[in-house]
Amino acid sequence: MSPSVVRQKLARGEPILTAKACYADPELVELMASSGFDAIWLCLEHRRLDPALVYSLIQACRLGGADALVRVKPANHADVLWLLEAGARGLMLPRVRHPDEVREVIAAMKFSPEGRRGYDGVHADADFGRMALADYTADANRETFLVVQIEEPEVVPHLDAIAVLPGVDALFVGPCDLTLGLGQTRPFDSPEVTQIVAAVAAACARHGKRAGIPCAADQMGRYRAMGYSFFNVISDYRCVVHGLKQALATARL
Repeated sequence: MSPSVVRQKLARGEPILTAKACYADPELVELMASSGFDAIWLCLEHRRLDPALVYSLIQACRLGGADALVRVKPANHADVLWLLEAGARGLMLPRVRHPDEVREVIAAMKFSPEGRRGYDGVHADADFGRMALADYTADANRETFLVVQIEEPEVVPHLDAIAVLPGVDALFVGPCDLTLGLGQTRPFDSPEVTQIVAAVAAACARHGKRAGIPCAADQMGRYRAMGYSFFNVISDYRCVVHGLKQALATARL
């Protein structure tokens, strides 16, 4: 099993840089992955994609040298199992309200004794059946990671209970959903969201986990000063929109 880029950086205490793939195109995802990002964020919360296409996107991450970080809201263990077997290194769990949701996902993604993940052993993450059982299960537990999104106001009282869980690697703030959940419409601007952003960083510091947030690359310094070290700094959508706008503005000068 190839080592996880993110897990290596977590172990070295280095910041994590990710990019979000909004468009389900394997060639584009491979381009993004080969650009030097640690992980490419693939979203199955807001997209319903054919499993064969999802497999190709995960494979494109692997070919490009980045981890596949898949956001999924599982209804049962099978929803995450096949993603891990396809080679996804990270799972991102959105809209969490209670630590019990997180415990169930940890149990589903980790083999015994850390969880109760089911074994098949013939897929991409097991070198297509060429890994010994003990090596495969140990590597799978070591090389996979879980990112828990903090985007529901109801989860805020449970930050410490989630951050302390073995198997949780990062708490990742979702500013827009937090803002909407608070009945507001201006992400990052409200005192309530600012307080939650600070509380997430504090909980992660207390329990040795990473605090994550989406932000523009030039805003990283601000959040690093607060204790954040797991960032999504760009998406293919942003690149296209910015490029189109910039080209038009230049052409019309």
